[in-house]
Parts: sequence; structure tokens; C-alpha cells
Amino acid sequence: MYLSPVRDQGGAIRFFFASQMDVTERVEAQKIISDQKHLVEQEVERRTADLRRALEAKTILLHEVDHRVKNNLTMIGSLLRLQVRTIDDPVVASRLGSMLERVDALATVHRQLYQSHDITLFDLGTFAQSLAIDVVGASGRDDIRLRIDAQPLLVDAANASALGLILNEILTNAIKHGFADGRGGCLTLSVEREDGRGMIRICDDGPGLPAAKRTRSIGTALIARLASQANAEAEWTGNNPGTCVTITFPRSETT
Repeated sequence: MYLSPVRDQGGAIRFFFASQMDVTERVEAQKIISDQKHLVEQEVERRTADLRRALEAKTILLHEVDHRVKNNLTMIGSLLRLQVRTIDDPVVASRLGSMLERVDALATVHRQLYQSHDITLFDLGTFAQSLAIDVVGASGRDDIRLRIDAQPLLVDAANASALGLILNEILTNAIKHGFADGRGGCLTLSVEREDGRGMIRICDDGPGLPAAKRTRSIGTALIARLASQANAEAEWTGNNPGTCVTITFPRSETT
């Protein structure tokens, strides 16, 4: 009779110790998991810091490259200007002048690239507005009104040079043909998003350029080649009066 309650009490004590051992194992396991998680987080933070430093170094390097390219293009432009002044043949001087305008456009692209915080993106809307003002100003024509409706439009930086040259070609052609012989008028630039793509439209209110003459021009061939390079499309339409050129192209995936 006496041993029975002792066994009952002893059984209860043994059960109690077994429960305590089970809790202890769980606590130790959770501590191990917590320690491992902390080590993993430390490693992630270290590698993230390394990647951030590498990205900062790459950004600085690419900005330096763009800066040097811009400076080199500016120097080439200065040499071309000196050369143009020594040429008496107006045809040769005009062709060198056209080449100079393209060099200036490329220099402007690289200037904006090295000033950008994001090396992968290029704000084509801001560039188009600045370029249009520069091109009209460089023409010395105060009888050309410039109407701009441009919103920021990000594209991949890899396509910046091609799209910049396309815009320069269209703007200079509009001034050359749409406002020839001292004829004044209005040049319109619009930059917008449409159906997941970017769109730039440049219109003049001049006499218009016949399709046959346009297809034979070097500028049109250059636009077509650059558009293919940037996965863009160029379309000429009448403006009644004048001519419109519409460029559509992919926008950046982040916009």
C-alpha cells in the first residue's frame, strides 16, 4: 500500500523532468536558428555593402568616361569650326557645318549622361527640349517660334546617342527646309508616352518636303539607320501646311 503512492509520485516526477528536457531542447534549437539567422543577415549586409561600393565605383567610372567623351567631342567641334572658317566653297562649308551640328548633338548627349544620377537611363524629354532651344538659337533665326510640350521620358542609356542624333537631324532639317529663304514660322516639339512606348513629334508649318526629294537625302538615310539601331520607327506625314516627323521607340522598363 505504501509503495504504490511513491510509484505514482515518482512517475509524476519523472514526467516532469521529461517535459523540462523537451522544453530545453526546443530553446536550444531556437537559439541555434537565431544565431544562424544573425550570421546570414550579417553576411547579406556585408555583400550588399560590397555591391554598393562596386556600383558607386562603376558609376563614377562611367561618368568620367562620358565626361571625357563630351570634352573630346567639344574639342573636335572647335577644330571643325576653325576649319569651316577657312573654306570658301559654300557647299563644302555647309557639309562641314552639318557634321559639326551632329558632333555638338553627341556632346550634349554625353554631357547629360555624366550629369545623371542613374547611369542606365537617359531623360530624352529633357534632352529634346534643350536641343530644340539650342538648334533654333544656333540658327540665328529670331523669326522661328518654338512651341514645346515635353514631359520627362526615360529611355535606356544605350540608345541615347542614336535617338539624340535622330532628333538633331529632324530639327536641323526642319529649319533648313521648312523655313528656307528667310521664311519664318512655328516649329512644334511634343514628347509624350503612348501605348507603352515613347513618342516624339516635330512639326513645321513650312511648304512641306516632297517624298521623292526626302528619300534621296543623306539625313533621311541617317535617320532610318539610327532608328533601326535604337529599335525606333520614323514616320513622315503632312502638317497642312508643313511636315511632321514622328519617332516612336521603347521606353525604359522602369518607367
